Amino acid sequence: MVKLIEEIKKQTLTLMVAAFGFVAALVWKDAISAWLKPLYENADGALGLTIAAFVVTTIVVIVTIILAKLLGEKKEGNK
Repeated sequence: MVKLIEEIKKQTLTLMVAAFGFVAALVWKDAISAWLKPLYENADGALGLTIAAFVVTTIVVIVTIILAKLLGEKKEGNK
């Protein structure tokens, strides 16, 4: 019974952290949309949003690569 209670606590914490992450992502979405609005507000709706999506995707890929290199585990040859 103790293991079950501990597992419930662990899963509840995991879900709460995920929920807070989701809320933060929604706020960031709005902030990024506000910054990118000048990029697509004068273009045709779908075309402007597509351009903004490509810009954001490119930035996310670059940042992800940088973070993976900075925070990733070191390989045995790179010690």
